Amino acid sequence: MNEGIGHAAAQPSRARGPTTGRLRHQAACALFLALAACMGEAGDLPPGTTAAAGGAGGGDDVLDGGGGPGVLPATLDKATAEARFATTTELMRYVVSPGCAAERNECHHTEDFPDLSTEGNLWNLVGQPCNQGLGDRKTVEDFCEALGDELRIDSGASAGFTARIGSITQVATASGAFSYYEVRLDQAPAASQTGGAFSIVRGGQKLQALGGGASAELQAGQKWVRVRNANHLPSPAAVLQGDENQNGVFGAGAGLMVKPGDAPGSYVVRRLLGKETARVRMPLGANADQQTEVNRVLTPNEAYALMSWINCMLPGDGPYSAIRYGCAANAANEGR
Repeated sequence: MNEGIGHAAAQPSRARGPTTGRLRHQAACALFLALAACMGEAGDLPPGTTAAAGGAGGGDDVLDGGGGPGVLPATLDKATAEARFATTTELMRYVVSPGCAAERNECHHTEDFPDLSTEGNLWNLVGQPCNQGLGDRKTVEDFCEALGDELRIDSGASAGFTARIGSITQVATASGAFSYYEVRLDQAPAASQTGGAFSIVRGGQKLQALGGGASAELQAGQKWVRVRNANHLPSPAAVLQGDENQNGVFGAGAGLMVKPGDAPGSYVVRRLLGKETARVRMPLGANADQQTEVNRVLTPNEAYALMSWINCMLPGDGPYSAIRYGCAANAANEGR
């Protein structure tokens, strides 16, 4: 029996029942409409949608887009977006909340990050790695894989050999007893040996608490080390593993939820736009609790504002900071 060991596995959350979900969804929608009515403005409507006269859709985003008065065009209008979305408060209220905050399952609360239930959570994503809430670490996307720790051989024929750790799998005997840990690497040793001493290294520093001992088995030309003593890897889940999905592609640790200055390289943007990700688009097209309710995708104006926030973010920014639109990193932003 083989058991993969991820470095940051978490238990999936339990979904709510349909009755609770429906009530919370209705309450959130009522609050959203009340806020919009009080302020006399709303977020973007879906492309081609007509706002009812006097309704919550009567803000600046309702334009004559060639399809008649009150029709929002499907093309980007940067001036309108910049006027509408001054801070992330507007992004949260008019863009994120209607599709992601009201229903637990719409944006995969804590089970499959990112969790977009509050504005504070949105900001907490800045600089955080992605796919950290997945229970099955073999489903981690390549983009989200960490820069793995290194395994170094300290004695014997392969002394000095160092390679990046991809994954750690516990292998058991037929009776279920521990047999060894198989540590998959990005390189193969030139020499074979048994009983070699090894260390776990991160950033050039030996991490004795994560493992070490004279129980490493290597085979020339094979990209693995077998650790025969379970005590020599006391906390395998704490070891950073760069190829948890075991497809041979090692991560560089660059995959972040929100990467300041790089909206296309931010996982939350990939999930909301449904681009360069194997996971489902957020929010889910069909309401998770009420299949007759449909969540819309972001309009170009909304995507432009979200990406501008990330592209032009500065150290020290917070929920009340203005979204900047004129930085150099935002020049190519077309809301898609």
